[in-house]
Amino acid sequence: MIKLFLGNKTLVLLLLPVYLLTYQFLNYFYEFYSVEHTFQLGLWPFTLNIGYFWSAFVASTFVFINSIGLNLVVNRNNFYDRNTYIVALLYVIFMSLFHSSYFLNPILLLHSIFILMLHQLFNFNKQEDIRKNVFNAFLFLSIGITLSPSIGLMIPLFIVAVMVIRPFSWKEIFPAIVGLIIPFIYYFSISYISDSNYDFSQMFGNSKLPNNDFWFIVIVTFIFILLCFLTVIIKTRKTNIQTSKQIRSLVVLLTTFLAFSTYQILSFQQIEFLSLVFLPLSILLILAFLGDSYANAAHILFYILFGYSVIKFFLFLPTKDV
Repeated sequence: MIKLFLGNKTLVLLLLPVYLLTYQFLNYFYEFYSVEHTFQLGLWPFTLNIGYFWSAFVASTFVFINSIGLNLVVNRNNFYDRNTYIVALLYVIFMSLFHSSYFLNPILLLHSIFILMLHQLFNFNKQEDIRKNVFNAFLFLSIGITLSPSIGLMIPLFIVAVMVIRPFSWKEIFPAIVGLIIPFIYYFSISYISDSNYDFSQMFGNSKLPNNDFWFIVIVTFIFILLCFLTVIIKTRKTNIQTSKQIRSLVVLLTTFLAFSTYQILSFQQIEFLSLVFLPLSILLILAFLGDSYANAAHILFYILFGYSVIKFFLFLPTKDV
């Protein structure tokens, strides 16, 4: 299976909806994850109440679109010396471990926002005048903060990730500030008109940690991050300057998401933010799957992960909520 995605045939992407549909059917019949019908749009005073089918369908659609978008970042920006679709497959399989991939929620929207940011970030080396890209990147970041306010804690490290690729000049700071401010102008205007206020205590609300596969998710994350860093150390010695900057920027993002998600787990028992780690990780793991040193280990780990992603629905019966 994995060899199909390591090639450059676009048609293999048609297999991704099959995997997503299979996961949703398994979850429907075995109720491993609860599918929530109410969708709160972060700071925005909007609450959507949709049925089981639409919540699951839209969630899988977002996972599919995010996987394609993430893979597009790689292929359009020459991250590797040839096109590959392993990134999309890895993202879909990794996301199958998280509750947030089975119902519509802000986490999935955050993934979309950060993928759009990556598109802007990887364009920095292509243009002399990057004010437009800087504005777009920080506009997307600000939208992400309105969807999940705690993301604002990561702003300093996002700036570091940007500066790894290309240091800011004074003329680029103003577009960044404007991009950050605009979504909040709309938010405060809508809040004033609708006379609504966001309960910021929700930022620090506790959610139940998974009873069954919490440690599996943590261990898998650690192992794949370790594999990623081992291959990055080897690859950065052999890559050109542009790719090397992209790799370092992704490593900064990975470290940022890992620190933030660890904080969320330890302080507020929220594991879903750990899924953000797999955005940069899915890209960096190309170096392992298509490299010479750790390709076999990467393949073995992938098939273990894929097997578990299916078997888990049968392992913990009759558990309903994880």
